[in-house]
Amino acid sequence: EALLLRAKETFNDSDVEGDAVSRKPGDKWMIKGPCDYIPPIEVEILEKRRVIPLDENEGIYVRDLNTGKVRSVIGEAYMLKSNEELWEKEL
Repeated sequence: EALLLRAKETFNDSDVEGDAVSRKPGDKWMIKGPCDYIPPIEVEILEKRRVIPLDENEGIYVRDLNTGKVRSVIGEAYMLKSNEELWEKEL
């Protein structure tokens, strides 16, 4: 599981390794678990994400929000990244 987070205000944070990171409004990132996380007031929790299990003949379409490119993921368990979303293909 993971939490998709977005900064509402500018603030200083630390990443997984403990290094200092400056977050700006609109920045998105993920905290992967299992862990305890209490978000500061400058952070909004957008959604809770889980691994999507796929059998060898199953697949999903994933859209990169930065580039707009759509790609397929087939036959493997997949966790969406902070800059990705599930994309539905109209039939």
